[in-house]
Formats: sequence, C-alpha cells, structure tokens
Amino acid sequence: MLFSTRPSLGVLSGTLAVMALLLLPAAVEAQALLQWNTFGNAGTETSEPSVFNDTNISAASLTLGAGVTAAGNANRFGGSNWFDTGNTNPSTLAEAIAGNNFIQFTLTPNSGFQFTATSFTFSWDRSNTGPSSVALRSSLDGFAANLGQVTGLAAAVTTGNTITISGVTNVTTAVTFRLYGFAATATGGTGGFDTATNAINVQLLGSTSAISAIPEPTTVLAGVGAALALGWRSRRRLTGLLRRR
Repeated sequence: MLFSTRPSLGVLSGTLAVMALLLLPAAVEAQALLQWNTFGNAGTETSEPSVFNDTNISAASLTLGAGVTAAGNANRFGGSNWFDTGNTNPSTLAEAIAGNNFIQFTLTPNSGFQFTATSFTFSWDRSNTGPSSVALRSSLDGFAANLGQVTGLAAAVTTGNTITISGVTNVTTAVTFRLYGFAATATGGTGGFDTATNAINVQLLGSTSAISAIPEPTTVLAGVGAALALGWRSRRRLTGLLRRR
C-alpha cells in the first residue's frame, strides 16, 4: 500500500494554528502599577511620593495643580481653592479645567516596557463646600476627554471610589493623569485624597509587559516552512517504515 508523502490539509492547518498561537500575547491580570498612602500627612504637602511602583515603571509623586492651594488637614493630600471666584455655583468640570484644579501624577514605563491602565481607585474627603465630583483625564489626548468620573461624593471620607479605564493600552511613553475636582461651592472649600487608617488609599491598577518586536513576514514564513519541512520528513520516515513491512 502506498502513502502520499505530501503534508495533508489537516497537518498544514494544524501547523498554521500552532504558529498563530505562538504569535498571540499571553493574557495578564490587573495588578497595582502605582500606590500611595496619605496617612500621617499634615495636609500642607505639595508632593506625595508613591509607596509602591511596579518594577517595570518608575516611582511617581502626586502633585497639586496650580489652582489648588495646600491646606492643613490630617491624613490628606489635597487643599482648597477648588472653587474660583466667578465660577458657577456649584463649579463645573470646564471651570475646574480652566482653573487648573486637579491632582496629577505621571506614569513612566522603563525602557523596553509598556503598560496598560485598567482602573484608578481612591479614598476622598471634602468639606461641605469642597469638590463633590471628580473626573480623570490623561495627556494621551491632551486632557480632552474623561477616562471616567465619580459624582456625588459625600462630605466625609469615602472609600472604594473606582474609575474604570479603557483605551490606555500598551503605552510605551510617559503619560500624565489628572484628577479634576469640581462641583465645589466656595473658595474655602477643601478636598483631596484622605484616609482614616494607615493603608493604601490611592492606586492605579493595570499591567506591564516587555515590548515584543512584531516578527517580519519573512521570519514568520520561514518558521512555517520549517514546521512544514519537519512534518514532511516525519511522514516520509513513517512511509518508509510501512513499505518495509
């Protein structure tokens, strides 16, 4: 009985499927990229260094926008002047942007790495006239659109506030994130990241990975050819053995 030494359609399909799987990136789970703990603050700080950073990105500090004035308040990073003279009452997001009323940080991936941001979680506290809403934006689009927002924040420490992030994927350059505070009602109103316990109260979640070079078409074809040649030789050896029986 004679056997064909040409690779079958099934073998070819299987080989191509294996090659395709090898080119797919591995799935990764979200983890902390940057974390901060404001417990122990006097409230007058103008910079808050991160207490943790992913090994593939640089440490980063929270800083105040030019429109926000640091104001004494235990365990908080924030300040007053979220409301500017002449603002609508309560103030709008557009007015907060115009007045530079934000807290920001810059995420910088190490050389050869990229990051994906998936969510920003934080604890917030405000006075009765401080900002009851916040919106997160990034420098990727020049701070033009919201990544997400939280509204109706109580005049007390609120925990577990989460902004889900999409569209910040496989970024290889430094990105600045700004959390704008709005819906304040008086210039003396205060607000910021706060906590009642010594624990992480601000963090950016996501993932990092090494930048993988996309194989050139000739490299991929060479790999497929090698796999097919191996399969062909295996079938020829099998055919030879069956003929000698």
